Amino acid sequence: MTNQKKKRNNIFLPKMFSLTIFLLIVTFVLSFIFLISLSSQKMAEVVKTSNFLNPVTSRVYDINGKLITEFFQENRTPISLSETPKHLIDAFIAIEDTNFYEHHGISVRGIVRSIFENIREGRITGGGSTITQQLAVNTFLTREKTISRKVKDALLALQIERTFTKDEILEMYLNLIYFGHGAHGIVSAANLYFDKSVSELSLAESALIAGIPRRPSFYSPFLNLESSLRRKNIILKRMLDLRFIDESEYQAAIEEEIKLSHHHEVQEVAPHFSSYIRTILLDKYGVNMVFKGGLKVYTTLDLDMQNKAQDAFLKSGREGALIAIEPQTGYIKAMVGGKNYEESEFNRATQAYRQPGSAFKTFVYLTAIEKGISPSFTIDDSPVVYENGWSPKNYEEEEFRGQITLREAFEDSINIVGVKLLEIIGVRDVIQNAHKAGINSTLRPDLSLALGTSEVTPLEMASAYATIANMGTYVEPIAILKVEDFNGKVLEQNHIVKKKVFSEEVCYTLIGLMEGVISRGTGTSAKINRPAAAKTGTTDEFVDAWFVGFTPELACAVYIGNDDRKPLGNRMTGGVVAAPIWRDFMAGALQDKPVRDFSKSDYVNEISVCAKTGLLPSNKCAKTVSVIFLAGTEPTQICYEGTGLIPEYSNTNQQRPPQEEIPVISGEKKFPLLEEIEILKKEESGSKANQPEESKKETLQSLVEELKKRLEKRD
Repeated sequence: MTNQKKKRNNIFLPKMFSLTIFLLIVTFVLSFIFLISLSSQKMAEVVKTSNFLNPVTSRVYDINGKLITEFFQENRTPISLSETPKHLIDAFIAIEDTNFYEHHGISVRGIVRSIFENIREGRITGGGSTITQQLAVNTFLTREKTISRKVKDALLALQIERTFTKDEILEMYLNLIYFGHGAHGIVSAANLYFDKSVSELSLAESALIAGIPRRPSFYSPFLNLESSLRRKNIILKRMLDLRFIDESEYQAAIEEEIKLSHHHEVQEVAPHFSSYIRTILLDKYGVNMVFKGGLKVYTTLDLDMQNKAQDAFLKSGREGALIAIEPQTGYIKAMVGGKNYEESEFNRATQAYRQPGSAFKTFVYLTAIEKGISPSFTIDDSPVVYENGWSPKNYEEEEFRGQITLREAFEDSINIVGVKLLEIIGVRDVIQNAHKAGINSTLRPDLSLALGTSEVTPLEMASAYATIANMGTYVEPIAILKVEDFNGKVLEQNHIVKKKVFSEEVCYTLIGLMEGVISRGTGTSAKINRPAAAKTGTTDEFVDAWFVGFTPELACAVYIGNDDRKPLGNRMTGGVVAAPIWRDFMAGALQDKPVRDFSKSDYVNEISVCAKTGLLPSNKCAKTVSVIFLAGTEPTQICYEGTGLIPEYSNTNQQRPPQEEIPVISGEKKFPLLEEIEILKKEESGSKANQPEESKKETLQSLVEELKKRLEKRD
């Protein structure tokens, strides 16, 4: 059987290989004929009207007018080919396009070699491009690794060859190519890596520079000196084989000590933000305008905050993202899309769709509060198995607390309570509220939603939490304030777009719960000595960790997770790995700003309750906490903790309150004193018949006095 299988494979693979090559060649030829017949004149016009030789750099500024010198800004100073050392030109031709002066824009040999390499790798890896094709890609097209893109840049390369001389093409290429760390062109590269002019570069230095453009993040000597030097030697050997240099020049260059410049800052400040801006602009204005049109782009980024974000994030050594938004304006103030942009341009702040874990519970509790369910409402933290066999687990799988208030369950992130609460209030309403808050991703309509199983981005989470910080007003996130062309004409000017989606009293009540997460819950490592509210999030097997929170001035989401989805490590929760990053950033970003508290709503009341039962405290309660309630939803029953009596809220069969029994929020503050006394009388008379008369009398009197005192304080 095994031999037959191998035999079939031996027949099948060559056939597939031949078929793949045939289809690729047919596709290229047909596309070539079609596009040439329809677009030759149009492409010629585009090439002729493009100012290759004198591009005007577009500039990006932060909210304070400071220049952002990152990937989006092209650091380029043109130089003529006649001023460029011959050994530098030869180094590029040797490694990038040996037959540059012989072909007409494309290399058939290079294309065939590339096809074989791509088939061997099982994916589009690139390669096979001539210098002219690379010029086409860098000028007009994107760097997507697809067959259609390869066809387009080949056709454009042919047209470029018909329009310009070989020397003009090579000059444009050397002034355009990217060398990493924001440097475009050989002048910027020579200055960046060696602090020299191009004319001063030695043969060895020229070979090193020529090796960088293929993979700047890998061959940059600042980042990977060993690989950079190894590629330099490969280029020198290639130059020797092509007789561009002789044996003595080769040996001298091999033995030459490379001395790099140490006067340049390697780490770019906001590369992922710049890339995010660039993508937006490319969609609106096209490649030519963005890279050569001299745009002035004014953004919402605050470079001072960005530096704080970068420092806090890199200090952790973890992969992930951080994004900060100003709640009142929607301005994106800081963005870290990963720990090293040179290694990966993937922006985890805007492109990484990850499960937020318990950080999504915030929207479940928001909906519950909106429906009038009190933070003192209790749910049984006990195992449950649903009809489909699913059984949610707590972080400590074998620990259950029995009847527990929503306040305590939220602070300690009790999963089972979150799921049961979602069942009570309804999945549909939670999804609607999450979308109103700022979540745009599709959310799964099942009870696992309470555990954050639907993937979202850090940008979405920061935006949605900013809505709560802004007391229920959603503000659309914004990164670009204004764009001007080279002559100062305003091409676009963006304004704040906002919408009231939740009431202030609901948000203020929720903020009270979220403050408890930091003061005594799962986020105690995020304390910053000023009013702050947040929620932790951790997914199964500790794959993802979140900490999303805010002060009145700033909302920030921190996500930590490996790109290969490997676990972060045992017990690496959001409170352990993400919260300290949030704390360090927020403390630094707000250090010079006055301490502000959240604006209190008119229709809420903050009272002390028993920490265990959530009821009005008696003198028997071991611990009390201050909790915020919507007016009309405060507990009116005195806690019986320590008396041996059973509070009404501790009914182990407690179900969802009928809709008509859920308190309605109104402008009036309700204090049902007389009704509560009658309830207490009935409960006492039917509790324990053998309880001493004196004890019953004292208990009733103390309850009445307690209620009177509270009524007087509230008035």
